[in-house]
Amino acid sequence: MQYDVRYGAAGSHRYAGTFLFVVSHMRSYSSLLCHILGSHPAISGYSEAHQSYFGRNDLDRLARTVREHTGETTLKPFVLDKVLHNNREIAPDVLRRPDVRCLFLLRNAERTISSILEMARSLGHTGPFSDPHQVAGYYDERLARMEDHAAHVIGRAHFVESERLVEDTAVTLSRLTQWLGLDEPLSDRYRTFRYTGLPGHGDPSPAIKSGRVLPNTLAPRADGEAVAVPAEALARARTAYARCRSTLLRLR
Repeated sequence: MQYDVRYGAAGSHRYAGTFLFVVSHMRSYSSLLCHILGSHPAISGYSEAHQSYFGRNDLDRLARTVREHTGETTLKPFVLDKVLHNNREIAPDVLRRPDVRCLFLLRNAERTISSILEMARSLGHTGPFSDPHQVAGYYDERLARMEDHAAHVIGRAHFVESERLVEDTAVTLSRLTQWLGLDEPLSDRYRTFRYTGLPGHGDPSPAIKSGRVLPNTLAPRADGEAVAVPAEALARARTAYARCRSTLLRLR
């Protein structure tokens, strides 16, 4: 089923489907997951809208943004956005809406921090995401916010561990298909889109352009030594991971 999305001057015609938020953190394979989801015939959207959500008007703005990003004149039963940073709010009243569902995606601390630092190095960035302590702080604070969001979407949420997405793809996608109630199964093959691989719209690495889940995604990078993570920063992040994972497991 498809939903006709037309916007009158007063916004009298509104999207009538379900808003699906992928709630996660940087370098969690959220781009991969959103490309898989956005390639399904029942889901519109694949990238990050870079906006906050305080009420219905913001959800309407998402619908317009997704139409622009995808070129779709008619949106599908699900409209997708991913939210990875604490400066993008999803208000409790929005999370409690019956037409909002959340998919939480969590990657382990060591891989996440190393991946963020490696990305910053490869792009020549010298800001906060090139500093291990600041990256650990981002990870800690972001996971705490994810836990807070989870408290408002009980019964309308699902949890995926990033490692399972690439190591046990078929089972993970089967469970997601069932949770979303999709008529056709999600596939490990996906489309590439207008903004695929562009900075600011998700994973900028060549892997995302492959159009499929790569079996060696978790392997160490071969283009240089891994960035060292100080023990104290890693310990902080591991504590945050254990706490958040425990919370999200209760959603299952």
